[in-house]
Amino acid sequence: MGVDPALKVALHQLRAVRSQRPADAAGPCVFAGWRDGMADVLDALAEVLPFEEDRVRARMEADAARVEAAELRASARTSHDS
Repeated sequence: MGVDPALKVALHQLRAVRSQRPADAAGPCVFAGWRDGMADVLDALAEVLPFEEDRVRARMEADAARVEAAELRASARTSHDS
């Protein structure tokens, strides 16, 4: 039994986005954009994972990534306004 082609694609996309993680010096807004990208690929992965437990975990990680991205942007705005 082979791996589902859709799962292969989703895992490839996850690795591709993960490999684009910006350096710490890139700034909070750049990192926030990357976290949003990670959330998108985690959501896509959740759609094709074979086990419910894994789908739930991927969605939870996607939600956490979006929250972190929003917090980073809010913090950057607050720092910029000061």
